[in-house]
Amino acid sequence: MNLEFIELDLDWPSELSVFDLKEYILSKLVKYGEPLRWAITSVTTHSEKKGQIISLEVVLIIKQKKVKASILH
Repeated sequence: MNLEFIELDLDWPSELSVFDLKEYILSKLVKYGEPLRWAITSVTTHSEKKGQIISLEVVLIIKQKKVKASILH
């Protein structure tokens, strides 16, 4: 297993309540790995979109895929 740090921007749809935000963020983060720690670093409103952009800093646990060792004869 490895730890990986990423910075990520997510769309925050206007219909999503602040009370549902944690669950929404976690559902997006599991696509990258298992979230160990994360923090919202900024929230930006875009006039052309009906929502906001959430900037995150995330530490993920990344499971390495096991590689089968070849046997030499």
